[in-house]
Amino acid sequence: MADAGAFRKGVLRFLLKILWSVGGVGDDRDGHPRVRGADFQPVLQQMRAADVVLLGNNGLLSHIGVYAGDGKLIHSMATDHTMRGWLGSLRDMVMRLLGAPDQLTGVIEEELTGFLDRFERDAWVVLRHPDMSAEATERGLARVRDLVGRPYDYDFSAGDDEYYCTEVVDELLQAALGDDAPTFETTHQTVPMLLRADVLEPVAVLRHPAMTVVAANDAARAEYPELESA
Repeated sequence: MADAGAFRKGVLRFLLKILWSVGGVGDDRDGHPRVRGADFQPVLQQMRAADVVLLGNNGLLSHIGVYAGDGKLIHSMATDHTMRGWLGSLRDMVMRLLGAPDQLTGVIEEELTGFLDRFERDAWVVLRHPDMSAEATERGLARVRDLVGRPYDYDFSAGDDEYYCTEVVDELLQAALGDDAPTFETTHQTVPMLLRADVLEPVAVLRHPAMTVVAANDAARAEYPELESA
């Protein structure tokens, strides 16, 4: 049974790394310009440690991480590149099968602006929980820093020692706020013979009434009506 679970997770890892590294359509097709690190520098001046950063491409918010202060982002990555196209993604997978290192995956801490320079994103939102005192922030950041180095959770299972991106944010808030932490709505995801899981998606954090919008760009506002009044 354990071998079957490991096999399913291996297949999911293989498929997700290909699909997510393929990426979406380019700027000339989606109309949303890529956000580079330099573009995001002014936003850093508005941010506080333990803010939550949602990021995505083609205007869609598909990734989330924790701002750790001093320009750093703690987040969990399934793949280290995107917008590779099908041929580029398949080539990367072949290289991994031949022994090329799998870099910048799992829970990592890196410069937020550096991430934007290496990983194409065009939509972003910064969120904050209003009850993040200095003590709560310290507790939450201590927890997510402890997660750095843990592997990515390719089958989105709860209660193990692997973490996908939204789980890292949930860990931040649970450690910081305890019983007062928000409970986010999950979405049941099914892939025949491979996956049945209740997944905590990044947009669930955006839509929770306890979270306050600090800033958002036009690409995100165009796709998410809940940002119109923020």
